[in-house]
Amino acid sequence: MPFTSQPANSYDVAIVGTGFSSSFFLLGLLKKLPEHARVIVLERGGWIEHSKRVEAARLLDGEPGRAGRVQVAAAMTLSDKYYRPSGDPHKAWRFTVGFGGGSNCWWSNVPRFLPADFETKSRFGIGRDWPIGYNDVAPYYDTVEAAMSLAGPSAPWPYPRSTPYPQPAHRFNDAERLLKAAYPASFFAVPTARARVATPGRNVCCGNGVCHLCPVDAKFTIQNGLMSVYKDPRVDVLLEAEVIGVETAAGAARGLRYVFGGAERTASADLIALGSNALFNPVILQRSGINHSRLGKGLHEQVALNADVYLDGVNGFNGSTSVTGHSYLLYDDEERRRQMAACLLETHNVGALRTERGRWQQVLPVRMIFDVLPEEQNYVAFDPSAPDRPVMHYAAHSDYTEKAIARAAEDLAKIMSPLPVERIVLHPEVERSEAHIIGTTPMGNDPLTSIVDRDSRHHQFRNLLVLGSGTFPQGGPSNPTLTLSALALRAADRLTGSSH
Repeated sequence: MPFTSQPANSYDVAIVGTGFSSSFFLLGLLKKLPEHARVIVLERGGWIEHSKRVEAARLLDGEPGRAGRVQVAAAMTLSDKYYRPSGDPHKAWRFTVGFGGGSNCWWSNVPRFLPADFETKSRFGIGRDWPIGYNDVAPYYDTVEAAMSLAGPSAPWPYPRSTPYPQPAHRFNDAERLLKAAYPASFFAVPTARARVATPGRNVCCGNGVCHLCPVDAKFTIQNGLMSVYKDPRVDVLLEAEVIGVETAAGAARGLRYVFGGAERTASADLIALGSNALFNPVILQRSGINHSRLGKGLHEQVALNADVYLDGVNGFNGSTSVTGHSYLLYDDEERRRQMAACLLETHNVGALRTERGRWQQVLPVRMIFDVLPEEQNYVAFDPSAPDRPVMHYAAHSDYTEKAIARAAEDLAKIMSPLPVERIVLHPEVERSEAHIIGTTPMGNDPLTSIVDRDSRHHQFRNLLVLGSGTFPQGGPSNPTLTLSALALRAADRLTGSSH
């Protein structure tokens, strides 16, 4: 594997992390770097082959009393090791530390943001506008979708795009086919990185719903889809190297301080990119003394509500992947004009079957995903007394989101009216987390109110980039991975010759 145990002291580029943002930034950057350039990538976690993850999960799930804990133990990292939760005692933040980052545990739904998601303040008087618009990101969406070999719907699409998806959409179940017939302009197959057609590195999705740790390796991960950037001879990868700070001097970033093998070291570089998640990136800056009134604040993610729609004579569960449908009926401008959160509704192809004999599949599981506004009361903070466990404080989300959730039962009943519905059961007791961390290093044109500019460059240190969903001024209802990957590619493309 392309890993080193003897890193040099000096590089042209130093990158933190091996997840989506770092990997797609590197994909774009290597096209610009000369053959003699040297790049160091520092990854806090280690390397675990996909097959070993699956085997560990299988063994764990077979132990008495351990069934159902595969997702937590084998695929995800929870709070008690890498951060301290504060505020809402029920709020947990999930992520993976290790080579490939979030690609090891993501569910791999990859819709684009809508044009309105970039302009909520100017259009609706809520939230914050981005300093860039949909058209600035669209070409990079195309590139990421091709690199991930996404399966997606045919035209027309819910957002502007110029080319078909690389793979055909996954098959709807029977209930979703009825919804598509009723709502041809607002109900679509979910764009996903779960393969509909086998690729050289991935098998066809088997639809089993264990997507956080796909047993057949059908979803895109850094390991099965983007290892080429790490095998490039210009790139060194150092595992189990925790970055603890950015070295600065004379108005520029000069290198990264990190801990490896129990000793603190420094890698100097002309260009530095922080590609960890929206927890670790602001903490690295805070530990470096690179402070700002907005740094670490505005922590947020989407909020979700699950439901089961029980049907009379119509089946679910016969589609070809776990999440198969997207409804945009509640993701329109009118919702936001009423100062109410927009909602992207997912229809699922996995879930709890019915218990009545002969009617096992006559149910449609759904998930309603609401956007949340960034608020300064929710934040990430470095604590010098516990440097390895920064605080993630989440007090609550705003009335903007709660108003939409309060109306969820009424809205869902209207959307499902074309189906032969017997009853709808909401599950408010199920945890509402979408496992996304957003907004702690926002981009903007004004250095007084943002951390990075429209090209993901730090306002103060121009050879320092901050990548990932922390740079989102705010997130919409859509999953953030496609957009943060596209922004990382764009950041690399926007670099000039004097930047590295």
